[in-house]
Amino acid sequence: MQQVTRFLVCCLLIVAVDACKCRFLTAQEAFKNAEWVSRVKILRKEEGGVDHIEYEAEHVKIFKNSRSSQLSKEITTPTSTAACGLVSLETGKEYLLSGRFTDRGYLHINSCGQITDDAKNGQPFGFVLEWNEVPNDLKVKLSNGNV
Repeated sequence: MQQVTRFLVCCLLIVAVDACKCRFLTAQEAFKNAEWVSRVKILRKEEGGVDHIEYEAEHVKIFKNSRSSQLSKEITTPTSTAACGLVSLETGKEYLLSGRFTDRGYLHINSCGQITDDAKNGQPFGFVLEWNEVPNDLKVKLSNGNV
């Protein structure tokens, strides 16, 4: 019985150590670090296997694209919040998302580096702004490209 208890405690410690950790970024830092930033409407959510979720999205407005090619409709994220995945985006809703390109040119997002409202410093971990929650001053800065 003691061995089982020790094993379970070790498993819990491993999970705790593997949890996603991000440092807080201002909106300006997150925008600067992102390779792409877009107002997106989620059209579809699909489990893409054991390691990722695939969202199909319409890019309503692109604020940043570090590559000259058109942004893909496919956006991937890890399947687990412990791996920094954005797993709770809802079909039909619009979000402000930022992310990176994969080696194949696909779009990738995670909970670290999302652009949030600087005034709400205590936002919960992995917070993503729905478009209707983006403050007007941030919308203006995004449109002008000077976040």
